Amino acid sequence: MSVMLLKDRDAFWQRIRRQDFRWRDLFELAVFVCLACALYGTVLVGWRSPRLSCYVAIKLPVLFLGTTSFVALFNGTSAALLGSGLSFKSTLFTVFAAMAIGGWILLALVPVALFFLLAAISPTGTPAELQFAHNGILVTHIVLLAMAGILGNLALLQGLRRLVHPRCPVLPLFGLWLAAFALVGGQLSWILRPFVGSPFFPVEFLRPDALDRNFYEFVFTEVLPFLITGGR
Repeated sequence: MSVMLLKDRDAFWQRIRRQDFRWRDLFELAVFVCLACALYGTVLVGWRSPRLSCYVAIKLPVLFLGTTSFVALFNGTSAALLGSGLSFKSTLFTVFAAMAIGGWILLALVPVALFFLLAAISPTGTPAELQFAHNGILVTHIVLLAMAGILGNLALLQGLRRLVHPRCPVLPLFGLWLAAFALVGGQLSWILRPFVGSPFFPVEFLRPDALDRNFYEFVFTEVLPFLITGGR
């Protein structure tokens, strides 16, 4: 199914329109997304320790699939309220198709992530230099993951335009789905941290303060100000 998205996306959308799919097809898409995320996750924290690489290879697929699971009911409800004509099963397939496209993008970005990893992180340096390098690689991965998400969601928008009822407002529906993914995915990534691996914290699967604060507060009050001021 994931290969069909690359070779003949129109045929894929037609299959969804005809309800010509099985739960096994959805499972195949989910497995591909898990494998792509696991590979990217391994590279993401390769600088810190092999054990953390294994942890993130597990947690990144959980992040993507968990976000989809949490917003699935909202997506189905909003699609019904806006008169899309999509069944709940169709919304799941449409969203997982977008995630599979994002998975292909992640696979393509693995060499880029590896380059930034080797170029930005040094095992030695002052605490300020290590903090600056860590924050830089963190923002880099946020941008790369966002790029994969954006391109995946552009495929989602294409699919919605082909699948929904002509009277359904596609852009508002797409905007609702995108906002739900961003809000839930951002916070879930905060709960499941560490993903990059701070040089000042021990290697662990989850932080003890996993449920404290939130992702957006951390990025806008700590990471970005630190990068803007150059660590001063």
